[in-house]
Amino acid sequence: MRFLDFVLVGLPAFAGGTLLSASLMRALRQRSFSGFSVAYRNWHARILDWLQQMNILRFPGACLVDTPRPWIFGESLFLLAALASCTSGVGTATSLLAIFPAAALGAAAAILSLRAEGKRQLLSVQRDLPTACFLLSLLLESGMGPPAALQEVVPALPDGALARELADLVRARSLGIPRRESLERCRRRVPSEEYHLFLNHLQQGERLGIGLSRSFRELSSNLLEAQAHRAETVAQEAAVKMLVPLILFIFPAVFLIILSPVLLNLRKIFGG
Repeated sequence: MRFLDFVLVGLPAFAGGTLLSASLMRALRQRSFSGFSVAYRNWHARILDWLQQMNILRFPGACLVDTPRPWIFGESLFLLAALASCTSGVGTATSLLAIFPAAALGAAAAILSLRAEGKRQLLSVQRDLPTACFLLSLLLESGMGPPAALQEVVPALPDGALARELADLVRARSLGIPRRESLERCRRRVPSEEYHLFLNHLQQGERLGIGLSRSFRELSSNLLEAQAHRAETVAQEAAVKMLVPLILFIFPAVFLIILSPVLLNLRKIFGG
């Protein structure tokens, strides 16, 4: 390693590794590693909020992502690419310039992971929504009001995006935020027609004073039927998607196994 490489690459890497190791050792010694993970999650949550405010992340479901796994994946890929470029034996200038493609690669991986996680969170909302509607109908039939019933439904739901959104709605009402404003915020955060229909039922029932138990029970039945139709559609599409691996990989192997004795006999006959 040349002296310039050692000064520009080796010393910063050594200093960064030393600081990171000291921080980790201090956190482990003070048993505050959980606090470090919470700080890491909160910091990336603020970054995600800023990216959404700047309209950089426009895909649906981005605001529902609460796991740091996409960020960890992107940052790990960036560090691996930067480390590979620095240890590949190229010059110092090339190693420094390679950091920018590594950063672009890490950012692209993080964005793609965030997009996939956002779709997964939206699917979890659609999955848990019939359960929430059915529980609401039961609690409303027992004589509870809509705000109290909604507050009781939140802890009964499985952990996921829907439980967090309804908990935020209950918390906003307890803080005195106007009902219309809190519902509009929930409507913007979750771009799902089924969830919007759920919010419309809730808003109309509270505003007009009509009975909600029967409407939520019917909504739960309709959502379950829609889920069944989507499952049938996915099952029908699976047969079409299986044609590609069947034609490219399975059929040639089967034909080779079936026709190999015939081909060997023809080779013996015509080969003499």
